[in-house]
Amino acid sequence: MRHYRFWAGLLSLLMLMSLPALAQGAESLQVIGSGIVNSWIVDLAEDSGHSALKIETVGTAAGIDEFCNGDVDLATAIRAIRPAESAICGANDVVFSEFLVGHHILALAAHADAPAACLTANDLNEALKPSASNLAADWSFYDPELTDLPLTLFVPEDSRIDHMILDSLVAGDGLRKDVELYADAGAALAAIRDTEGALGFLPWSRDLAGDETVSILEFSGDDGGECAGASVESVEDGSYSAALSMYLLVNRARLGGDEGLADFMRFVTDASNAPLIEAAGVNAPSQATYELNARVLADEEAAGGDWSEFVIPPGLSGGLQIVGAASAAEVLDRVADSLSQGNDSLEITLNFLGRAHGLERLCAGEADIAVLDADLLGGELDACADSAIITTPATLGTQATVLLGNAADAYASCLTAEQIVSIWRAESAESLDDWSMVDPAFPALPITLFGMSVLDQHTDILLQATGGVTPPVRRDTETDFDPLYRAAAVGNVPGALTYMSWHDYQRVLANEQANIQLVAVDAGAGCVTPSPTSIQEGSYPLSRPATLLIRQQSLGGINTQAYLWSLYSDDSGSVLEREGFVGASTQDLASARRDLQRWFAEAEAMFPAAAAEGEGADAADAPADDSE
Repeated sequence: MRHYRFWAGLLSLLMLMSLPALAQGAESLQVIGSGIVNSWIVDLAEDSGHSALKIETVGTAAGIDEFCNGDVDLATAIRAIRPAESAICGANDVVFSEFLVGHHILALAAHADAPAACLTANDLNEALKPSASNLAADWSFYDPELTDLPLTLFVPEDSRIDHMILDSLVAGDGLRKDVELYADAGAALAAIRDTEGALGFLPWSRDLAGDETVSILEFSGDDGGECAGASVESVEDGSYSAALSMYLLVNRARLGGDEGLADFMRFVTDASNAPLIEAAGVNAPSQATYELNARVLADEEAAGGDWSEFVIPPGLSGGLQIVGAASAAEVLDRVADSLSQGNDSLEITLNFLGRAHGLERLCAGEADIAVLDADLLGGELDACADSAIITTPATLGTQATVLLGNAADAYASCLTAEQIVSIWRAESAESLDDWSMVDPAFPALPITLFGMSVLDQHTDILLQATGGVTPPVRRDTETDFDPLYRAAAVGNVPGALTYMSWHDYQRVLANEQANIQLVAVDAGAGCVTPSPTSIQEGSYPLSRPATLLIRQQSLGGINTQAYLWSLYSDDSGSVLEREGFVGASTQDLASARRDLQRWFAEAEAMFPAAAAEGEGADAADAPADDSE
């Protein structure tokens, strides 16, 4: 079945965990919602020294519904809050923040000689559907030629969360019956090691990912889609779907008045406590999520659910003009195509002729949205001010190009921006082929380069390190589009260097590639290693933000509103992540949608005429009279 369900045994077990209180007192934390998360909350509360909890297990949906009445400190859930549920909280004046706090991740573990590197949802369905019992006895479900390789399936008992995740991936009511059920994952792992043709489904952990005695397969939730390895990062960016994530919703009013609740949430959002989460059999969030959680806890405006459900109306018409830099061009174009479908009278024009041209058109009142690939400089909006055009900036995310070198090459652990450009620019193919030519202090070792397409945006970012015009990349670079191949090549060749997006680097980490190092970059302010924080704050030199500068008048028009709402949807977020954008997680996008709704209301109040159907960049920019 394609949605999560509880089994009678599991539900009974979790209902026993509905504790009236761990200690008496008026300061008990009121917790309601998912039994899966509640059981973890009990352990975490004990680890954090909290003596009082009042927990009620009613399930995710019922828990959120009760939370939105305003009398509960925390709601626990196995999914993010939905817009309709958020609207109920808003109607009841319940201000809340949502925190992603952990993951249960299912690993596809096979015998070391497994014939597959990746399985699709259709593969799992063919191998595990109830009707496959006593019929699908070999690996022909994956390859019709593999009838001589017996298939032995190791499946968690139905009281385990892993079973719940696996069942959600397979069509039909339940799973096939002729499988090896296990209660102990360690014993199942040992059996998979020893059984040719074995395929098992185990709780993923970093230790399991590093176990070279078995093959950890990638998974594609969509047939024909991109395969992804199991990791916390791939779950959070949406590329690996064999997982269940855990969320806490916190009532901000109660957070501000209850120091015990505040202490508990500080404990939950402190990355130094991640080992306690891991010890409980739950994968802790990524460092980027910990950082976001900390920001949200400190500032209720940093994130939260959508206050009301914005609905894109049918029959959009008129125009929308988007101009500027080509950053995020692919996702911007996809959103335009998607929104145009079914709205034949809507014309969305994208004209990416550069930042300067975009600002010129925006400040002339000829565009609704300009895309910027760098921070605004002083005086760049003077033309907008002269035309009485008010703008609102919206962050879409930041792309970064990261460099990987051979781990033995200590001299290349940090390179200057000038050295990077000198290594990769086209003319260096004839004049620079040895590391000692980059710097006399470097060894006389051949430079071996593995790269991407000369037209790839991450190649541009790499060569824009010192500013100015982007030079063409050298032609003797060995190009390959597979980041796993490039990383493996660098790990095997001293003096080698490659580059890729931050998203692809996460895939390399999940693949446990050995003998590589992440190269820091010095653009004059010291060596900076890429990380979600250094990329988003712009201190890492090989990064490029994508910021939308939106005419405030256009924010009052339904066409701009519909486009922005689609752009900041979770669906667009998965595309942004694949394009290498940092800062486009589910929680980041939820925060952005909250901002959008506030901006829409403000713009409609200031420019009521802009809300008329089809009104866009051609409308007058005079604000409404506040006296009306």
